[in-house]
Amino acid sequence: MGFRVVALILFVCISWSNGEEHTLPSYIKPCNRTDPNIHKCVEENIEILKPHLKEGIPDLFIPSLDPLLIPPTCVNEEDQVKVIFTNIHIFHADKFQLDQFDLDLDHHKVNLSITFPHLRIKSTYNVNGKFWIVTFDEQGPADGNYTNCQVHLGLKGTPFTKNHKEYLRWEKETISLEVEDSHVVLEKLFGNHTDINDKTNKVINENIEVIINDLQPVIQRVVSDFIFGVVNKLFENYSVKELFAD
Repeated sequence: MGFRVVALILFVCISWSNGEEHTLPSYIKPCNRTDPNIHKCVEENIEILKPHLKEGIPDLFIPSLDPLLIPPTCVNEEDQVKVIFTNIHIFHADKFQLDQFDLDLDHHKVNLSITFPHLRIKSTYNVNGKFWIVTFDEQGPADGNYTNCQVHLGLKGTPFTKNHKEYLRWEKETISLEVEDSHVVLEKLFGNHTDINDKTNKVINENIEVIINDLQPVIQRVVSDFIFGVVNKLFENYSVKELFAD
């Protein structure tokens, strides 16, 4: 959901430990990696960044976060019923709260927790397959509202050498997602049969916790693709020496 937000925080927090201000937007206050209050400095800078996230931050390779555009994703690829979501737009991803941030520069580790008080996800779904005796081949608008979404993420950096310089490649160590409450509407699931559509959406939302649990692998894959795609692209352009003060 707010996946590029996580990538943004990781990159900015590490960049703040660098004394070279030319890599940062002018409104960022650089942080010293030896400062015992570095976490407070990071949190202050996150608050400074927030007003800019809606439009995006080109200097940090961060696009607009409201809406945040997500590539198509497929659910239940190997099951009898396959669901594909396209044209995915996530709203209010810029209104996140940083709950926890632990940075270990010596061992190249980052652990953080973020809460999104409210996310709205609009997309187009396509359902194809057979469930019991019912055959599906429908598509239509999907609209979901999600309250208090918490993302917990642990990252590990691995050094490598390029052009005689040391760089970092980031990988996932841990990832989890929790959603306090949600409500989803799939329009035209049974064509123009409004009554059946309403009853089906009621059943979906009565079992939404089970559905979200089933979606965990898909959600985690999307999170991983976005975070590491963005973060590793950034770190291909900056060596360890450029990012970390000695």
